[in-house]
Amino acid sequence: MRLVEQVHLVLKERIQQGDTAIDATVGNGHDTLFLAELVGERGHVFGFDIQESAIENTRQKTSKANLNHRVSLFQRGHQDMYIAVPSQYQGNIAAIVFNLGYLPGGDKSVITQSTNTIAALNHSLKLLKLTGLLSIVIYPGHPGGDLEAQAIGTWVQNLNPGHYKISSSNNSVGLAPKTTSPYWLLIEKIT
Repeated sequence: MRLVEQVHLVLKERIQQGDTAIDATVGNGHDTLFLAELVGERGHVFGFDIQESAIENTRQKTSKANLNHRVSLFQRGHQDMYIAVPSQYQGNIAAIVFNLGYLPGGDKSVITQSTNTIAALNHSLKLLKLTGLLSIVIYPGHPGGDLEAQAIGTWVQNLNPGHYKISSSNNSVGLAPKTTSPYWLLIEKIT
């Protein structure tokens, strides 16, 4: 089972009708569409990407599924999510999904950047509700991906285990494993 499918299984168990979620890296819209289906008519999804083509791909995908009314898309970096998401949702987000790296089928030189990703992860912790999930799919095998994986590993090591439950697809928490294979981290806000 692909990593994204594994994450989707966990999210499907946790996200309820009426919840609010964030797709921090909309890419081609697969996660955004999945989240929009899970939150139902009373829920909402906020999506972020710096690339116009990613926003347009996502808009087309949600439009085809008649779910545009459940989704707000922002052509801006995920590091801006805290200022873009309306204040009534802050501290009430059920799930935030990151699928890092580059846009599949797009320009591989445009990648998520460690500094922006760490800022976005810090904002995510403030946006999540109690029991909210932060999902991060990491691709260390592309140029720059290894540096981002190391930065995220250090960030995770500094999280207070009394406030967050952390799990990984490769059973390593903290510093990035010495691998070029993709892996995911799930962080649950427990207090």
